[in-house]
Amino acid sequence: MNPADMDIPAQATGAGGSTLSYGNRDAPHTVHFFLELRDRGSARVMESLLDTVRKGADAGTYVLAFHFAGMMDDTVGGSGSRRALSALGAAADAGPQAFADYLAALFAAQPFPPGYDRFAEADTLLAAADGVAGLRSPDFDRKVNQGTYLHWAGETIAHFESYGVVGTPVAWYDDDVVQVLQADDGPAVTPQDFLSRLPG
Repeated sequence: MNPADMDIPAQATGAGGSTLSYGNRDAPHTVHFFLELRDRGSARVMESLLDTVRKGADAGTYVLAFHFAGMMDDTVGGSGSRRALSALGAAADAGPQAFADYLAALFAAQPFPPGYDRFAEADTLLAAADGVAGLRSPDFDRKVNQGTYLHWAGETIAHFESYGVVGTPVAWYDDDVVQVLQADDGPAVTPQDFLSRLPG
């Protein structure tokens, strides 16, 4: 990924801006989440944990690093994971709070069943932003409608393989894997369970 060849959103870090971060990047630890915006398991994990881990990041205990896959675009068909990630990049330009709030809004609005690829439609992505305070603006709407970050989203999804992660959702605390589902394809762990599993 060559940053000079494409637009990269704010809050983007890592190789070619392939990671969206939340919190102080100088924090002593990093909580990594490997997610896909069309994936039901990823939605369950974020619905359970996002508010809690945001508080830890706000307190400076760790920084959150979000890595995004697009496997369902290939296996189920469509472009919703890539287009939703592009819109999430536009939200990151509006600030870290808007980014995290829109991440939650996207998972709350996730189309079901997965083959119903409404995230490929700009109107769906814009409607999800209506509940995020201060996000809808001419600049945000233009970036979503024009797909400003589609190139970046595609490169970010391609970079996902470099982590050696198979499937989503997955979480790491620094380099340690932390369980986020109670069983394969099961419910998410509770915030209390997740925090109790963090090393140290």
